[in-house]
Amino acid sequence: MSVQPGCASCGKALESTDRGRPRLYCSRACQARAYRARRTEALTDVPDATGSASPLTVERIVRAGIAVADAEGLDALSMRRVAMELGTGTMSLYRHVASKDDLVTLMVEVAMTDVPLPDSPPRNWRHGLERAAYRDWELYHLHPWILPRVMVTTRAYFSPALAADSESAFSSFDGLDLEPADAFRYMFMFASYVQGVALILVSDAEAERHAKTAAEQGAKAPDHAQNPLYDPVAYPRLARAMRAGASPWDLDASFASGLAGVLDGIAAGLARQGIDA
Repeated sequence: MSVQPGCASCGKALESTDRGRPRLYCSRACQARAYRARRTEALTDVPDATGSASPLTVERIVRAGIAVADAEGLDALSMRRVAMELGTGTMSLYRHVASKDDLVTLMVEVAMTDVPLPDSPPRNWRHGLERAAYRDWELYHLHPWILPRVMVTTRAYFSPALAADSESAFSSFDGLDLEPADAFRYMFMFASYVQGVALILVSDAEAERHAKTAAEQGAKAPDHAQNPLYDPVAYPRLARAMRAGASPWDLDASFASGLAGVLDGIAAGLARQGIDA
């Protein structure tokens, strides 16, 4: 049997095929690695047609897009807005990025890879999930706009950075001999909690941005002390709970407390399955 040149990613020898196009990769994993490499290469400098001292590049466009989304939210992002940030014409951007959707896809990849994945195995499953949770929590703090693009969904689009993030989180269960369906069930519970609390974080960030804009325009800030949720006469139980747990508001502390409860629930589930972890 003849052997073709090696895999384009790892160099492993490839068996020839009797028909069809010749294979380039030995596995889907190598194909995904090559895809990530091509994405990275796409972020190299491409001289601007104007030959200016600061050439327009894919990387500059993506970084400008991230800056706009961080400061003003994803709704404010447009090719025109990014062009204004870079001091260039809108059509110049289309020589490097095909559309706003492609720009956001690149922004997600860069934002996620800017927060590196762990480079060592977890001590145990709990440590692995805690590590994954706080990495994602940091990411949502840095880039609240990213959440809708990485939410757990049956219609998730393929993203090399997101796939690597999920693969790293799933590695927390290595050595437990879990059925794949059980690993998915526990991961769904875990991710739903992290992203559910992140929705509150994102909502708070939006509210703070709107309040800042209103203040700059001279509008009066709302008086949270007069919030009806804190009325001890109308809502005695709710008012006590809100004053005790949310005054002052500390979402990071609430996130940590809730995460511990979710992990305790997974531990109980593993114990019921007879898994000593």
